[in-house]
Order: sequence, then structure tokens, then C-alpha cells
Amino acid sequence: MSDVEINVGDFVKVFIVGMDGLYTVDEINEGVYTVSQPYSGMSTRGHYAGKSSYKHTLKLPLEKIEKV
Repeated sequence: MSDVEINVGDFVKVFIVGMDGLYTVDEINEGVYTVSQPYSGMSTRGHYAGKSSYKHTLKLPLEKIEKV
């Protein structure tokens, strides 16, 4: 990974199979990064989600994310 510091509010790419798009860093707590991606409208895979306030949230170590 790079030496770029990741802060709350930054956009990151997640390195997990099946996860695509950009996530926003919401919280950093003891090396665990809480990232989220709103799920509304058209997704990057072409599926329509409709009007929803669902937010996909993950808690990941630094090794699984990269700042964009």
C-alpha cells in the first residue's frame, strides 16, 4: 500500500471481491476504518435501487482500502 494518510471524509476503494464503487470514510477507531456507500438510484452494476436511504457500511483494516 502507499504511504498516503487516510482521514475521515476521504473517498477510498475497497479491496473485497464483489465490492465496487467508492466508499467514504466515516470513522477511524483503533485501526478499524468504518466506510459507507449510499445505495440509491442506479448502481455501478446497472441495477436500479429506487428511492432508498439504505447505506452500505463496512468495517475494515487499512490493508483492505486505498485512498483515491
